[in-house]
Amino acid sequence: MAVTAGRGAQKVDPARRARAVAGRAESPTSRGPRPAARGPRPATHEPDYWLLVAIAALVVFGTVMIFSASFAVMLPQGGDAYYYLQKQILWVVLGTAAAAVTARVDYHTWGRFSIPVLAGTVLLLGLVLVPGLGVENYGAQRWLNLGPLPQFQPSEMAKIALILYMATWLSRRGERLRTWATGVLPFAVLLGFLVFLVMLEKDLGSSTVLAIIGITMFLVAGADWRQFGLFCLTGAVVFAGLAFGAPYRRARLELFMKSESELRAVADGWQLIQARLAIGSGGIFGLGLGMSRQKYAWLPAAHTDAIFAVIAEELGLIGCACLLALFLLVAVRGYRVAARARDPFGVLLATGIVSWLVFQAMINIGGVTTTIPFTGVPLPFVSYGGTSLIVDLAAVGVLLNVSRQTVAAPARARPRRELNVDSS
Repeated sequence: MAVTAGRGAQKVDPARRARAVAGRAESPTSRGPRPAARGPRPATHEPDYWLLVAIAALVVFGTVMIFSASFAVMLPQGGDAYYYLQKQILWVVLGTAAAAVTARVDYHTWGRFSIPVLAGTVLLLGLVLVPGLGVENYGAQRWLNLGPLPQFQPSEMAKIALILYMATWLSRRGERLRTWATGVLPFAVLLGFLVFLVMLEKDLGSSTVLAIIGITMFLVAGADWRQFGLFCLTGAVVFAGLAFGAPYRRARLELFMKSESELRAVADGWQLIQARLAIGSGGIFGLGLGMSRQKYAWLPAAHTDAIFAVIAEELGLIGCACLLALFLLVAVRGYRVAARARDPFGVLLATGIVSWLVFQAMINIGGVTTTIPFTGVPLPFVSYGGTSLIVDLAAVGVLLNVSRQTVAAPARARPRRELNVDSS
Protein backbone atom coordinates (compact mmCIF):
# COMPACT_ATOMS: atom_id res chain seq x y z
CA MET A 1 0.00 0.00 0.00
CA ALA A 2 1.51 3.34 -1.07
CA VAL A 3 1.73 6.48 1.09
CA THR A 4 1.46 9.99 -0.37
CA ALA A 5 3.91 12.52 1.14
CA GLY A 6 2.22 15.62 -0.25
CA ARG A 7 0.82 17.26 -3.34
CA GLY A 8 2.82 16.27 -6.42
CA ALA A 9 5.10 13.90 -4.45
CA GLN A 10 5.85 10.38 -5.60
CA LYS A 11 4.21 7.48 -3.97
CA VAL A 12 6.72 5.54 -1.87
CA ASP A 13 6.31 1.91 -1.00
CA PRO A 14 7.45 1.35 2.63
CA ALA A 15 8.56 -2.19 1.85
CA ARG A 16 10.77 -0.98 -1.03
CA ARG A 17 12.31 1.70 1.21
CA ALA A 18 13.07 -0.89 3.92
CA ARG A 19 14.75 -3.18 1.37
CA ALA A 20 16.82 -0.29 0.04
CA VAL A 21 17.99 0.71 3.50
CA ALA A 22 18.89 -2.89 4.30
CA GLY A 23 20.79 -3.16 1.03
CA ARG A 24 22.84 -0.06 1.81
CA ALA A 25 23.65 -1.41 5.28
CA GLU A 26 24.91 -4.69 3.82
CA SER A 27 26.72 -3.27 0.76
CA PRO A 28 30.52 -3.73 0.59
CA THR A 29 31.05 0.03 0.39
CA SER A 30 29.16 0.71 3.59
CA ARG A 31 30.94 1.17 6.89
CA GLY A 32 29.22 -1.79 8.41
CA PRO A 33 26.22 -1.97 10.68
CA ARG A 34 26.00 0.71 13.31
CA PRO A 35 26.35 -0.33 16.92
CA ALA A 36 23.14 -0.79 18.82
CA ALA A 37 21.98 2.46 20.32
CA ARG A 38 22.07 2.67 24.07
CA GLY A 39 18.80 2.60 25.86
CA PRO A 40 17.42 5.85 27.19
CA ARG A 41 18.86 6.98 30.47
CA PRO A 42 16.40 6.54 33.32
CA ALA A 43 14.42 9.67 33.99
CA THR A 44 15.45 11.37 37.21
CA HIS A 45 13.72 13.85 39.44
CA GLU A 46 14.41 15.59 42.72
CA PRO A 47 15.59 13.37 45.58
CA ASP A 48 13.54 12.66 48.66
CA TYR A 49 14.07 15.90 50.56
CA TRP A 50 12.40 14.62 53.72
CA LEU A 51 14.99 11.84 53.85
CA LEU A 52 17.78 14.31 53.17
CA VAL A 53 16.59 16.67 55.90
CA ALA A 54 16.33 13.83 58.43
CA ILE A 55 19.89 12.66 57.72
CA ALA A 56 21.27 16.21 57.84
CA ALA A 57 19.51 16.82 61.15
CA LEU A 58 20.99 13.63 62.61
CA VAL A 59 24.51 14.60 61.51
CA VAL A 60 24.24 18.11 62.97
CA PHE A 61 22.65 16.80 66.16
CA GLY A 62 25.35 14.16 66.49
CA THR A 63 28.16 16.68 66.02
CA VAL A 64 26.76 18.90 68.77
CA MET A 65 26.30 15.99 71.17
CA ILE A 66 29.79 14.62 70.44
CA PHE A 67 31.28 17.93 71.53
CA SER A 68 29.08 18.00 74.61
CA ALA A 69 30.06 14.43 75.56
CA SER A 70 33.76 14.55 74.60
CA PHE A 71 35.17 17.79 75.94
CA ALA A 72 35.08 16.29 79.41
CA VAL A 73 37.27 13.41 78.21
CA MET A 74 40.24 15.64 77.38
CA LEU A 75 40.00 18.16 80.23
CA PRO A 76 41.32 15.87 83.01
CA GLN A 77 44.32 15.04 80.78
CA GLY A 78 45.07 18.70 80.13
CA GLY A 79 44.30 18.25 76.44
CA ASP A 80 42.35 20.26 73.90
CA ALA A 81 38.63 20.26 74.68
CA TYR A 82 37.91 20.64 70.95
CA TYR A 83 40.01 17.63 69.92
CA TYR A 84 37.15 15.23 69.17
CA LEU A 85 34.97 17.98 67.72
CA GLN A 86 37.64 18.98 65.21
CA LYS A 87 38.15 15.40 64.10
CA GLN A 88 34.41 14.79 63.84
CA ILE A 89 33.97 17.90 61.67
CA LEU A 90 36.66 16.48 59.36
CA TRP A 91 34.74 13.19 59.15
CA VAL A 92 31.53 15.10 58.43
CA VAL A 93 33.21 16.96 55.55
CA LEU A 94 34.64 13.76 54.08
CA GLY A 95 31.37 11.90 54.54
CA THR A 96 29.38 14.71 52.93
CA ALA A 97 31.75 14.68 49.97
CA ALA A 98 31.32 10.90 49.67
CA ALA A 99 27.53 11.29 49.79
CA ALA A 100 27.63 14.00 47.13
CA VAL A 101 29.58 11.68 44.81
CA THR A 102 27.46 8.57 45.36
CA ALA A 103 24.25 10.59 45.03
CA ARG A 104 25.25 11.66 41.51
CA VAL A 105 26.31 8.21 40.30
CA ASP A 106 23.56 6.05 38.85
CA TYR A 107 22.96 3.36 41.45
CA HIS A 108 23.01 0.63 38.79
CA THR A 109 26.72 1.35 38.36
CA TRP A 110 27.53 -0.05 41.78
CA GLY A 111 26.29 -3.50 40.78
CA ARG A 112 29.33 -3.89 38.50
CA PHE A 113 31.67 -3.48 41.45
CA SER A 114 29.83 -5.69 43.92
CA ILE A 115 32.21 -8.65 43.58
CA PRO A 116 35.49 -6.62 43.80
CA VAL A 117 34.13 -4.66 46.78
CA LEU A 118 33.09 -7.85 48.56
CA ALA A 119 36.42 -9.54 47.83
CA GLY A 120 38.35 -6.50 49.07
CA THR A 121 36.26 -6.36 52.23
CA VAL A 122 36.88 -10.05 52.98
CA LEU A 123 40.61 -9.42 52.54
CA LEU A 124 40.50 -6.47 54.96
CA LEU A 125 38.53 -8.51 57.50
CA GLY A 126 41.22 -11.16 57.31
CA LEU A 127 44.04 -8.62 57.72
CA VAL A 128 42.48 -7.37 60.95
CA LEU A 129 43.19 -10.78 62.48
CA VAL A 130 46.89 -10.63 61.56
CA PRO A 131 49.07 -9.69 64.56
CA GLY A 132 50.67 -6.31 64.03
CA LEU A 133 48.06 -5.16 61.51
CA GLY A 134 44.95 -5.48 63.66
CA VAL A 135 44.55 -3.09 66.56
CA GLU A 136 42.87 -4.23 69.76
CA ASN A 137 40.75 -1.79 71.76
CA TYR A 138 38.40 -2.58 74.64
CA GLY A 139 39.12 -6.30 74.21
CA ALA A 140 38.07 -6.39 70.53
CA GLN A 141 40.35 -6.52 67.50
CA ARG A 142 38.23 -4.58 65.00
CA TRP A 143 40.53 -1.90 63.63
CA LEU A 144 43.23 -1.97 60.96
CA ASN A 145 46.48 -0.13 61.51
CA LEU A 146 47.22 2.10 58.51
CA GLY A 147 50.39 3.70 59.83
CA PRO A 148 50.20 7.50 59.77
CA LEU A 149 46.57 7.39 58.60
CA PRO A 150 43.62 7.02 60.99
CA GLN A 151 42.61 3.52 61.96
CA PHE A 152 40.06 1.83 59.70
CA GLN A 153 37.27 -0.52 60.76
CA PRO A 154 36.56 -3.05 57.97
CA SER A 155 33.39 -4.36 59.65
CA GLU A 156 31.70 -1.07 58.71
CA MET A 157 32.72 -1.61 55.09
CA ALA A 158 31.38 -5.17 55.29
CA LYS A 159 27.84 -3.84 55.71
CA ILE A 160 27.74 -1.88 52.45
CA ALA A 161 29.69 -4.64 50.66
CA LEU A 162 27.09 -7.20 51.73
CA ILE A 163 24.26 -4.93 50.58
CA LEU A 164 25.79 -4.32 47.14
CA TYR A 165 26.50 -7.99 46.50
CA MET A 166 23.20 -9.27 47.86
CA ALA A 167 21.21 -6.72 45.86
CA THR A 168 23.03 -7.78 42.68
CA TRP A 169 22.82 -11.51 43.34
CA LEU A 170 19.26 -11.67 44.67
CA SER A 171 17.85 -9.48 41.89
CA ARG A 172 19.10 -12.02 39.31
CA ARG A 173 17.86 -15.16 41.03
CA GLY A 174 14.20 -14.99 40.11
CA GLU A 175 12.42 -18.27 40.81
CA ARG A 176 15.75 -19.97 41.53
CA LEU A 177 15.74 -18.16 44.85
CA ARG A 178 12.95 -20.43 46.07
CA THR A 179 15.03 -23.62 45.83
CA TRP A 180 17.60 -24.91 48.29
CA ALA A 181 20.47 -25.49 45.86
CA THR A 182 20.34 -22.14 44.06
CA GLY A 183 18.74 -19.95 46.71
CA VAL A 184 18.93 -20.66 50.43
CA LEU A 185 22.18 -22.65 50.48
CA PRO A 186 24.49 -20.17 48.68
CA PHE A 187 22.86 -17.30 50.58
CA ALA A 188 23.47 -19.01 53.92
CA VAL A 189 27.09 -19.80 53.03
CA LEU A 190 27.93 -16.22 52.07
CA LEU A 191 26.13 -14.58 54.98
CA GLY A 192 27.46 -17.10 57.47
CA PHE A 193 31.03 -16.61 56.23
CA LEU A 194 30.88 -12.82 56.68
CA VAL A 195 29.24 -13.08 60.09
CA PHE A 196 31.85 -15.62 61.20
CA LEU A 197 34.74 -13.37 60.09
CA VAL A 198 33.35 -10.41 62.02
CA MET A 199 32.73 -12.58 65.09
CA LEU A 200 36.39 -13.56 65.05
CA GLU A 201 37.10 -9.87 65.65
CA LYS A 202 35.00 -10.07 68.82
CA ASP A 203 32.36 -7.79 67.28
CA LEU A 204 29.02 -9.29 68.21
CA GLY A 205 27.12 -6.09 67.41
CA SER A 206 28.29 -5.79 63.80
CA SER A 207 27.70 -9.53 63.31
CA THR A 208 24.11 -9.05 64.41
CA VAL A 209 23.64 -6.09 62.06
CA LEU A 210 25.05 -8.09 59.12
CA ALA A 211 22.67 -10.97 59.86
CA ILE A 212 19.67 -8.62 60.02
CA ILE A 213 20.65 -6.93 56.74
CA GLY A 214 21.01 -10.23 54.89
CA ILE A 215 17.83 -11.80 56.25
CA THR A 216 15.76 -8.67 55.49
CA MET A 217 16.99 -8.49 51.90
CA PHE A 218 16.47 -12.24 51.41
CA LEU A 219 12.87 -11.95 52.61
CA VAL A 220 12.11 -8.93 50.41
CA ALA A 221 13.64 -10.70 47.39
CA GLY A 222 10.87 -13.31 47.55
CA ALA A 223 12.17 -16.19 49.64
CA ASP A 224 9.99 -19.22 50.20
CA TRP A 225 8.38 -18.85 53.63
CA ARG A 226 8.97 -22.44 54.73
CA GLN A 227 12.60 -22.37 53.68
CA PHE A 228 13.00 -18.93 55.20
CA GLY A 229 11.57 -20.08 58.52
CA LEU A 230 13.81 -23.13 58.63
CA PHE A 231 16.83 -21.00 57.71
CA CYS A 232 16.08 -18.48 60.47
CA LEU A 233 15.62 -21.26 63.02
CA THR A 234 18.89 -22.93 62.04
CA GLY A 235 20.70 -19.60 61.89
CA ALA A 236 19.42 -18.61 65.34
CA VAL A 237 20.74 -21.87 66.82
CA VAL A 238 24.15 -21.44 65.16
CA PHE A 239 24.31 -17.76 66.15
CA ALA A 240 23.45 -18.59 69.75
CA GLY A 241 26.15 -21.26 69.76
CA LEU A 242 28.73 -18.77 68.51
CA ALA A 243 27.53 -16.11 70.94
CA PHE A 244 27.77 -18.36 73.99
CA GLY A 245 30.81 -20.26 72.71
CA ALA A 246 33.32 -17.51 73.52
CA PRO A 247 33.80 -16.48 77.18
CA TYR A 248 33.72 -12.72 76.46
CA ARG A 249 30.47 -12.97 74.48
CA ARG A 250 28.88 -15.24 77.07
CA ALA A 251 29.83 -12.82 79.84
CA ARG A 252 28.27 -9.90 77.97
CA LEU A 253 25.02 -11.76 77.42
CA GLU A 254 24.93 -12.88 81.05
CA LEU A 255 25.18 -9.24 82.16
CA PHE A 256 21.81 -8.64 80.55
CA MET A 257 20.23 -11.21 82.87
CA LYS A 258 21.69 -9.75 86.06
CA SER A 259 19.77 -7.51 88.47
CA GLU A 260 21.00 -4.04 89.31
CA SER A 261 22.52 -5.20 92.60
CA GLU A 262 24.39 -7.96 90.76
CA LEU A 263 25.62 -5.47 88.15
CA ARG A 264 27.03 -3.26 90.87
CA ALA A 265 29.00 -6.21 92.24
CA VAL A 266 30.90 -6.93 88.99
CA ALA A 267 33.33 -4.70 87.11
CA ASP A 268 31.75 -5.40 83.73
CA GLY A 269 28.45 -3.96 84.91
CA TRP A 270 29.92 -0.50 85.54
CA GLN A 271 29.03 0.96 82.14
CA LEU A 272 25.44 -0.28 82.25
CA ILE A 273 24.95 1.11 85.78
CA GLN A 274 26.33 4.51 84.79
CA ALA A 275 24.18 4.55 81.64
CA ARG A 276 21.08 3.87 83.72
CA LEU A 277 22.02 6.66 86.13
CA ALA A 278 22.48 9.08 83.25
CA ILE A 279 19.16 8.19 81.65
CA GLY A 280 17.29 8.38 84.94
CA SER A 281 18.89 11.72 85.87
CA GLY A 282 17.60 13.37 82.70
CA GLY A 283 13.93 13.10 83.50
CA ILE A 284 11.54 14.65 81.01
CA PHE A 285 13.37 17.83 80.04
CA GLY A 286 16.98 16.93 80.91
CA LEU A 287 19.66 18.76 82.83
CA GLY A 288 20.51 21.02 79.90
CA LEU A 289 22.92 20.82 76.99
CA GLY A 290 26.47 20.27 78.27
CA MET A 291 25.31 19.68 81.85
CA SER A 292 25.76 15.90 82.02
CA ARG A 293 27.55 14.66 85.14
CA GLN A 294 28.08 11.03 84.14
CA LYS A 295 30.35 11.92 81.22
CA TYR A 296 33.02 13.16 83.63
CA ALA A 297 35.00 9.90 83.82
CA TRP A 298 31.98 7.96 85.11
CA LEU A 299 30.39 6.71 81.88
CA PRO A 300 32.80 4.81 79.60
CA ALA A 301 32.58 5.52 75.85
CA ALA A 302 30.33 8.52 76.53
CA HIS A 303 31.03 10.04 73.10
CA THR A 304 30.90 6.77 71.12
CA ASP A 305 28.72 3.74 71.84
CA ALA A 306 27.05 5.17 74.98
CA ILE A 307 26.26 8.63 73.65
CA PHE A 308 22.52 7.99 73.87
CA ALA A 309 22.82 7.98 77.67
CA VAL A 310 24.38 11.46 77.55
CA ILE A 311 21.58 12.63 75.25
CA ALA A 312 19.00 11.32 77.72
CA GLU A 313 20.74 12.99 80.66
CA GLU A 314 21.14 16.40 79.01
CA LEU A 315 18.01 16.61 76.85
CA GLY A 316 15.69 14.27 78.72
CA LEU A 317 12.77 12.33 77.36
CA ILE A 318 11.93 15.16 74.95
CA GLY A 319 15.37 15.04 73.34
CA CYS A 320 15.30 11.26 73.08
CA ALA A 321 11.84 11.40 71.49
CA CYS A 322 13.08 13.89 68.89
CA LEU A 323 16.03 11.62 68.08
CA LEU A 324 13.77 8.59 67.72
CA ALA A 325 11.42 10.63 65.53
CA LEU A 326 14.29 11.41 63.15
CA PHE A 327 15.19 7.73 62.82
CA LEU A 328 11.51 6.91 62.33
CA LEU A 329 11.39 9.46 59.51
CA VAL A 330 14.46 7.84 57.94
CA ALA A 331 12.73 4.46 58.15
CA VAL A 332 9.43 5.67 56.67
CA ARG A 333 10.94 7.68 53.82
CA GLY A 334 13.65 5.10 53.16
CA TYR A 335 11.28 2.16 52.86
CA ARG A 336 9.02 4.39 50.74
CA VAL A 337 11.94 4.84 48.35
CA ALA A 338 12.46 1.07 48.30
CA ALA A 339 8.78 0.42 47.57
CA ARG A 340 8.83 2.84 44.61
CA ALA A 341 12.19 1.85 43.11
CA ARG A 342 11.95 1.13 39.41
CA ASP A 343 13.66 -2.30 39.44
CA PRO A 344 14.39 -5.19 41.85
CA PHE A 345 18.02 -4.10 42.24
CA GLY A 346 16.92 -0.68 43.47
CA VAL A 347 14.33 -2.22 45.80
CA LEU A 348 16.89 -4.50 47.42
CA LEU A 349 19.60 -1.84 47.56
CA ALA A 350 17.35 0.66 49.32
CA THR A 351 15.93 -2.00 51.64
CA GLY A 352 19.40 -3.10 52.72
CA ILE A 353 20.65 0.44 53.41
CA VAL A 354 17.58 1.51 55.39
CA SER A 355 17.47 -1.74 57.38
CA TRP A 356 21.14 -1.34 58.23
CA LEU A 357 20.82 2.21 59.57
CA VAL A 358 17.52 1.76 61.39
CA PHE A 359 18.19 -1.62 63.00
CA GLN A 360 21.70 -0.57 64.06
CA ALA A 361 20.17 2.46 65.77
CA MET A 362 17.67 0.19 67.52
CA ILE A 363 20.45 -2.16 68.67
CA ASN A 364 22.53 0.73 70.02
CA ILE A 365 19.65 2.37 71.89
CA GLY A 366 18.36 -0.97 73.14
CA GLY A 367 21.79 -1.88 74.49
CA VAL A 368 22.36 1.45 76.27
CA THR A 369 18.92 1.28 77.89
CA THR A 370 19.50 -2.45 78.70
CA THR A 371 16.39 -3.37 76.76
CA ILE A 372 18.58 -5.88 74.91
CA PRO A 373 22.14 -7.07 75.61
CA PHE A 374 24.74 -4.36 75.11
CA THR A 375 26.82 -5.19 72.02
CA GLY A 376 28.82 -2.04 71.36
CA VAL A 377 27.75 -0.71 67.94
CA PRO A 378 27.81 3.03 67.16
CA LEU A 379 24.64 5.06 66.86
CA PRO A 380 24.50 5.99 63.14
CA PHE A 381 25.32 9.65 62.40
CA VAL A 382 25.47 10.45 66.13
CA SER A 383 28.33 8.47 67.70
CA TYR A 384 31.91 9.63 67.24
CA GLY A 385 33.85 7.72 64.59
CA GLY A 386 35.33 8.32 61.17
CA THR A 387 34.86 5.01 59.39
CA SER A 388 31.24 4.58 60.43
CA LEU A 389 30.20 8.13 59.55
CA ILE A 390 31.89 8.21 56.13
CA VAL A 391 30.51 4.80 55.13
CA ASP A 392 27.04 5.69 56.46
CA LEU A 393 26.91 8.94 54.49
CA ALA A 394 28.23 7.28 51.32
CA ALA A 395 25.42 4.72 51.62
CA VAL A 396 22.90 7.53 52.12
CA GLY A 397 24.11 9.05 48.85
CA VAL A 398 23.31 5.79 47.06
CA LEU A 399 19.88 5.77 48.68
CA LEU A 400 19.24 9.34 47.52
CA ASN A 401 20.14 8.34 43.97
CA VAL A 402 17.58 5.54 44.16
CA SER A 403 15.05 8.11 45.35
CA ARG A 404 15.77 10.24 42.25
CA GLN A 405 14.69 7.36 39.99
CA THR A 406 11.57 6.18 41.77
CA VAL A 407 8.27 5.78 39.99
CA ALA A 408 5.04 7.27 41.24
CA ALA A 409 2.78 5.03 43.25
CA PRO A 410 -0.31 3.90 41.30
CA ALA A 411 -3.23 6.16 42.03
CA ARG A 412 -6.01 4.55 43.97
CA ALA A 413 -9.30 4.43 42.18
CA ARG A 414 -11.79 6.50 44.09
CA PRO A 415 -15.22 4.92 44.45
CA ARG A 416 -17.82 6.80 42.48
CA ARG A 417 -20.55 8.30 44.58
CA GLU A 418 -24.03 7.74 43.33
CA LEU A 419 -26.15 10.85 43.11
CA ASN A 420 -29.52 10.29 44.68
CA VAL A 421 -32.15 12.22 42.83
CA ASP A 422 -35.54 12.65 44.36
CA SER A 423 -38.07 11.98 41.65
CA SER A 424 -40.90 13.53 43.55
